[in-house]
Amino acid sequence: MQERTRRRADKAACVAIAEAAQALLAALVSCAAQEARRGGAARIQPWHIGRAVQSAEFRSSPFFTRTTARAADGTSGSTVKEARRAARAARLDGHVKVNPFRSLVKRTARAHGNVALTAPLVVALSAFVLEAVNQVADTAGGAAAKSDATTITADHVRTAVIDLLAGDLQARALAAIDAALVAEAVGA
Repeated sequence: MQERTRRRADKAACVAIAEAAQALLAALVSCAAQEARRGGAARIQPWHIGRAVQSAEFRSSPFFTRTTARAADGTSGSTVKEARRAARAARLDGHVKVNPFRSLVKRTARAHGNVALTAPLVVALSAFVLEAVNQVADTAGGAAAKSDATTITADHVRTAVIDLLAGDLQARALAAIDAALVAEAVGA
């Protein structure tokens, strides 16, 4: 986050970004799991994710509009084959953690959809989480820049979530952020 925005981020901002990304992932997996169950499938397939993203809940959010547009023109995301190739190259270069969101994706799928994911879909959803983290971090960095702050705070992340998400998704993400920040304050 600090590399992308050229600003420091306090601990609360990092917690808020993580919660926002997880709330987005949970909503997407839940909706895709409903699509899979509706079709009688035991596993979430890529087309279930596609149908979930086309639902009104997701289409109304600027985050999904930007992500879909960037994926369509090739400036963001990649095919599963390209993602695997990049992961293999990163492993060969000696990077320790090739897919840092793999366990988060699998845990979220078990908790919110109770439906298995295909292996290529785990890679694709991990890329989705990375895109969510990047967009929220970029937008929060922009909010910090507008207020001439040198440090990104949880309030900047909340502003980013309000800018990027709409409706129920926005409410869920903000509630998750608030709950995590309260838990963090109590634990501190």
